[in-house]
Amino acid sequence: MTVEHLSTSQFAGILDMEVPLTEGINVIYGKNESGKSTFVNLLSRTLFQRVRFDSRTAKDKEFRELFFPSARKGNGGMGDYVDGKVKIGTKEGVYTLTKKWGEEPNSRLVMPDGSKLDQQQKVDAILREVLLYGEGVYADLLFSSQRNTDASLQAILDASIRTDAKQEIVNVVSQAFVESDGIAMEDIKQAIDDNIKRLAGKHWDAERGIPESKAGRWAKDRGEVLEAYYALEDAREHLREISRLEEEVDRYTADYLAKDADIRIAEDAYNQFNSFYGRLAVRAEKEKTVERFADDLRKYRELLATWPKLEDALRHARALQSEKESRELLDRYEVAQKIKRELEGLDRSLIEMDCPAREEIQVVRAAQKEISTLTNRLSGMNLAAVLDMLGDNTIEIRSLCTDQPLHISGRDFAITEAVRITVPGVMELQLAPANVDVAQIDREISSKKEIVSAILKKYQVDCLDTLEELAQNILESRNQEDSIMNRLQLALGGDTYQEIEAAAKRITTAIRSREAIALDIRSLCGTDHIDSYIVAAQTKIEGYTGEYGSIDELRARADDAEKSLKREREAIDSMEDIPDEYRDISAPQDYLDRLRDDRDAALEAKDKAFEKKIAATKELENCQFGLSEDPLVTAENAERIFEERKALLAHWQHIAEIYTQKKEEIAINPMQDIAESFTRNLRIISDGRISSEFSEADQLNMSIYSKDRLLDYGKLSEGTKETVSLAFRLSVLDHLFPEGGGIIVLDDPLTDMDEERAAQSCELIKDCARRHQVIFLTCRREYLDVLGGNVISL
Repeated sequence: MTVEHLSTSQFAGILDMEVPLTEGINVIYGKNESGKSTFVNLLSRTLFQRVRFDSRTAKDKEFRELFFPSARKGNGGMGDYVDGKVKIGTKEGVYTLTKKWGEEPNSRLVMPDGSKLDQQQKVDAILREVLLYGEGVYADLLFSSQRNTDASLQAILDASIRTDAKQEIVNVVSQAFVESDGIAMEDIKQAIDDNIKRLAGKHWDAERGIPESKAGRWAKDRGEVLEAYYALEDAREHLREISRLEEEVDRYTADYLAKDADIRIAEDAYNQFNSFYGRLAVRAEKEKTVERFADDLRKYRELLATWPKLEDALRHARALQSEKESRELLDRYEVAQKIKRELEGLDRSLIEMDCPAREEIQVVRAAQKEISTLTNRLSGMNLAAVLDMLGDNTIEIRSLCTDQPLHISGRDFAITEAVRITVPGVMELQLAPANVDVAQIDREISSKKEIVSAILKKYQVDCLDTLEELAQNILESRNQEDSIMNRLQLALGGDTYQEIEAAAKRITTAIRSREAIALDIRSLCGTDHIDSYIVAAQTKIEGYTGEYGSIDELRARADDAEKSLKREREAIDSMEDIPDEYRDISAPQDYLDRLRDDRDAALEAKDKAFEKKIAATKELENCQFGLSEDPLVTAENAERIFEERKALLAHWQHIAEIYTQKKEEIAINPMQDIAESFTRNLRIISDGRISSEFSEADQLNMSIYSKDRLLDYGKLSEGTKETVSLAFRLSVLDHLFPEGGGIIVLDDPLTDMDEERAAQSCELIKDCARRHQVIFLTCRREYLDVLGGNVISL
């Protein structure tokens, strides 16, 4: 740890002093009476002096006499307070301690996390943990001022003197660290255990600072800490309940007062409006009349603006409709003319000709197929013939099927069908396939040919293909005629061509295109349906005429409505005694009923609020009944007792830990390390001329030798006293803080030493400053350069 800052507004003879300190060596330089020793006392008293004085104790009287400001020249009054503020840096952060002694004493410790403590016991407990040791060690050994040097050294050397510092050091290093009067180690351990058991009981979790887990409370083996914890819980719960009930009473009281104010406001509003209700009712009726006249006048004016425009639009629409119909008639006539010319261009002879029936074509096709089949029966031959004609005779070979002569070239030829061979005037020979009745087949072929010939002759064609082509041409011409006739009928639309032609010739004016007419129609009607527009416009005009007669009659009605409206408004304006806030109320009866309902609701709400206020007050009184003191004081006392018991338990548990640790560490001579360090320091400072010896292993009593001669304290020179004191204080500092991080204040410790010892002491002090914080106060400037470090001038 490190003292980072020390300040005061006034302490003894110091006013408004602030001293920033650092790790290592801090040299505070000042002339005599500049406040160096007061600085030491300010540090010590800020850490350990209680802020509330007990006039019966010599210590508090001495503090007031020594450190409270005294009367100054030219000012007979004394200061009525002193204060001090110290900042201590640790691994956890900075602790800031502020104390004020006097009329309004207070003590406050600001923790590293920013939280603040004002209760003295809590502050002292935390400071003990931070400083590790008590006031005796710091005041007599570590923070000893110049005026206390002799007393401190005498207490160390004189075995008959018992001090807190000696006792605490012995407690740290001796087996009898609780007391130094020979109590057995086992008795000490038993006493520690008894205290811990008395405080902790069996159910207190010291690590978490709460009872061990259980549904409900522990009934047995509670211990003083748990008893205090439960008492604090009860006190806080009672305080919370009272606070809740007080808040509830305040809330219901405020609500009752608000409801009481509401009922007065609602009553005033009802009574005030009721006084104007009659006049408002008359005004409301007149306003309805005004509104009716205003609506009529607005409607009449709108109709006067709309009616003439609507008639003009209707006339325009009818003209457009007539032009549209003329355009459509002319378009129909033009289409009909074109179709009629197309109809006249058809071949009438083909259309009027008899068309071969489908059955006749099928008969011809079947007969030809049968002829082919019969012919094939006569063609089943394969003869090779050699013809040599004798004499002057000729020969003729014809097909029995076709009666056509065969084509013969040369003397060799083939016969593949039934034939008739004729030598005119000589013979006739038929050659046919075996088992074929040539005569019968010939008759059948002739019969079929006659059928085919009759049909072809009927339609004046020579073959089946021509017959089919003729039928196709006739049907196509007739279908074309039907299609043209249908288109013509569609174009005529139920009229005859002559009727449309006559109507078209009656149109003598120029008619625009369909597109131009349609554009005007859409511009006027908004759609293409002009018929619907005309019907709607005509219906509206008929309605206007039926209701108002004519535009002139409507104009007369508008004039009458305007006069009536003016008359009624003047009557309303004459009612000036009605407040402005009521003039816009259109339904006075509804408004009055609503105000009456508001008043009744406010009265009911006030009664309910009063009932809740009385009930809450009674519940609070029941909760506070029989209390002997303020619940807040009870809770604070319970918290104080709990914190005291918990701190006491932590204290005894810490003692137990130290006891166990030191029991293991302590050797046969517990003072051996201090003795060795002290002897080493004395040897360095005195160049081996002064030595020490601890006469008792577990007591802080020593003997000082100059060479081999035992020195009496009363006969020690001032230089030797300083040498012994400095060597011993540095030894104790290393022992109390073996890992470093301690603090020691040296108030002109080298004043009476010779130059050699002073130089050796400075080296020893600088070596100490590598492990601890050293605050060196001096009035001699030469030490500033010798020691270096942080220099502060008072």
